[in-house]
Amino acid sequence: MSIFKNKHMMVATLMAPLLGLGTYLAVDMFVSEKPKVAEPGQNYLLVEKPNCRRSTGRCGLKNAEFELELSFDRLAGNSLLLKLRSAHPLDGVLLGQMVNEDDETPPIPMRPASPDGLYWDIEFTNPDPANQRLRLVASANESLYMGDVALKFTMGETDK
Repeated sequence: MSIFKNKHMMVATLMAPLLGLGTYLAVDMFVSEKPKVAEPGQNYLLVEKPNCRRSTGRCGLKNAEFELELSFDRLAGNSLLLKLRSAHPLDGVLLGQMVNEDDETPPIPMRPASPDGLYWDIEFTNPDPANQRLRLVASANESLYMGDVALKFTMGETDK
């Protein structure tokens, strides 16, 4: 008896993938966390995207629709100009360099590079991309967005 001659086996063979896909989508619809609009006065964590862990030249931070992108330009000597681009206008940005968890270096405010609050920059001298991390706090619409990123994305081909 062939599997293709048995009607029950044919129906089961065709329906199993459809039922599996339908169940997957239904469980996702009922169980997954729904995105929420940011509420004024609340704090939100930004997630470091994978491009921050490699020497890509760019680093992204994200929480739902709120997104920041860090990039840099090399300056004379051992300095860099760290640039931040935001998808939403920001009221202010504080940035702190840290070498370890116990580092108590005070944060430094970034300066706006455009009047609309979408572009910000700051100059760093003697950064150590292999060991340093950046802690960032951005303020937008009375909410705070906090992130922690590795400086490895600033490593050039000669820095490795």
